[in-house]
Amino acid sequence: MTIEQLATEAGLPYSTIRMYQHRGLLPPPERRGRVGFYGPDHRARLRLIAELQEKGYSLAAIKDLVDTWQRGHSLSEVLGVERHAADVLQNAAEVRLRPEELAARFGGVVFSPENMARAYHLGLVTLDDDTIVIMSPAFLAVGAELIAMGVPVDEVLDEYEHLRAITDELAERFASVFARNLWQPFLDAGMPPDQLPRLTEGLSRLGPLAEQIVEATLRQSLAVVAARFLDQQAKALAEARPRKPRRKKGKS
Repeated sequence: MTIEQLATEAGLPYSTIRMYQHRGLLPPPERRGRVGFYGPDHRARLRLIAELQEKGYSLAAIKDLVDTWQRGHSLSEVLGVERHAADVLQNAAEVRLRPEELAARFGGVVFSPENMARAYHLGLVTLDDDTIVIMSPAFLAVGAELIAMGVPVDEVLDEYEHLRAITDELAERFASVFARNLWQPFLDAGMPPDQLPRLTEGLSRLGPLAEQIVEATLRQSLAVVAARFLDQQAKALAEARPRKPRRKKGKS
C-alpha cells in the first residue's frame, strides 16, 4: 500500500503516519524508487498503537515497548511466553502409534470410532495418515493404567473432559493473578523497558508455582476423600454384618 492507502484504511491523516515514523513508532516503508510501500506489519503496528492509546497510554510509553519489537518480536516472545511454551511442549513430546500399537498399549482394548472421534475433539490425538498421534504421553500412560484397572474407555474420556474444564478454570485464575499483580502495575508505570526482565521472570515462575500448589492441594484433597470413603465403607460393612442371636437366660 502507499501511504495514502494505508492512511485511508487506518482512518488517519497522512501527517499522523509520518509523525509515527519520525518518532520511531512505525518502521519506514519499503522504497521502490521514490515511492514508499507499506505492508501488513505496518497495518498491525497502527492497530497496536491505536489500542494502547485507547487505554490511555502515551506515545512515549508505547515507544518504549515498541522498541523491544524492532526485530519483529511479538509480545509473547518479549515476555518469554513462547520459549516457556516450547519447553513445555518439548517435555511432553508426542507419541506416534499405529492402531494396533495403540490397542497393545491399552491391553488389547480397541477404541471404537466414537471413542477416537471424541479423543480427537478433546485434543488428545490427531491423525496422520494411518498413524495416531498422541499429544500427551501422560494421558497415554495414565489412561492405559486406568483401563487396565477396569475403568471403561468412555469413563476415562468423561473424567478427562471434566478435569480439563477444571484445569482451564485454574489456568484462568492464575492468569488473573498475573494480570492484577504483575501486568497491570507494569502498564500503570507506563510499560518501562527496565521492568520487562522482572515481568518475564514472574511469568516464567507462575506456571511451575501453579503446578506445585495444584499438586499439593490435590494430594490433600485425595487424602481427605480417601479417609472419608474408607470410614463410610467400614460403617456400612459393620451395619450389614449379621448379628448372632442372643441366648435366653435361665435355660441350660
